[in-house]
Formats: sequence, C-alpha cells, structure tokens
Amino acid sequence: MLLCMYRISLTADQRQELPSRTRQPGIAPSTRDRLEMVRLSDAGWSVPKIARHLGIHEQTVRLWSKAFIAGGFDALTNKPRGGDTSDVTPAMLEAARTEVTKGTRTWSASEIADWVADYHGVRISPGRMRVHLKRTKLSYQRTSRSLRHKQKPEQVAERKEQLAELEKRGPRD
Repeated sequence: MLLCMYRISLTADQRQELPSRTRQPGIAPSTRDRLEMVRLSDAGWSVPKIARHLGIHEQTVRLWSKAFIAGGFDALTNKPRGGDTSDVTPAMLEAARTEVTKGTRTWSASEIADWVADYHGVRISPGRMRVHLKRTKLSYQRTSRSLRHKQKPEQVAERKEQLAELEKRGPRD
C-alpha cells in the first residue's frame, strides 16, 4: 500500500500572511481550522496527529492539504452556497409595506403574495412570502378564523331564543 505524504512547506511570505488570514474579521471557523491544518503541517506535524489534535478525520486533513498545495490560501475558503436569489426585491416589499400600512383592509400572507403577483408580476407561495415579511419585520394582520360568514342571522336568533327558554326552565332532575 502506497501512502502519500502531504507535507506543506510555507514560503517566508506565506508564513507572514498566515497569522493575518486567521485574524480576519468574519472568517468562518471551518476556514480557520483549515489554516491551522496548514500551519501545523508546516511545523512538521503528521496528518494523523493534526487530525487527532483538531478532532477531525485524517481524510479531511489530506483533502485540505491537497487543496492548499494546488491552490494556496484561496483554496481553503468556503465556497458560496447554492440557491437562487429571490425574485422579490426590497422595492417590492417596500411597496407591499406601504399597501399594508394603509390600514384599509385586513391582509393575509397569501393576499400579499397575490398583490405582489398582480402589481409586480412575481408569483411566490404564501409560505415564502411569510419568510420575506418576517425578514423585513413587516407585520400583517392575519384573518380571523371564524364561521360567522357561514351563519344565517335568522337561525342564530332562533337558536338564542331556544337557549334562553331552556335556561329559564332550570336544570332537569
């Protein structure tokens, strides 16, 4: 079995650059660990020893060592995450905010999504609209859950009269 050694030897410039890279504001912890792998390898540590020290698998150390050898410090940073950007722009959300804050009606997330589709031509699901509304701290009024719109007023009045009659009779023994 052939074992490949992934020893990294930094140049003087790279040794000077390494501390400043590890102290950059907003650096991801995973990137900082990868820089530490490079530093330890340059110090003569073996792959298994680096893996034990950092609490990671040896293959992970080998992977990032190969990446550094091939691409330098830039190969150690996290790649951008996938996913499309939303078609809903901040201007659209601001227009929705203006419409909701008029206060002329009660809005639900699906109604706001329909409004955005009608006025801006961008269709998204009500669930996704809720995410956008929450991110922009736009509160909207949820429609109440009521059956009042399905009730017939004359039947409601009749049932109330029946209930009042039953209450007058008192409890049954």
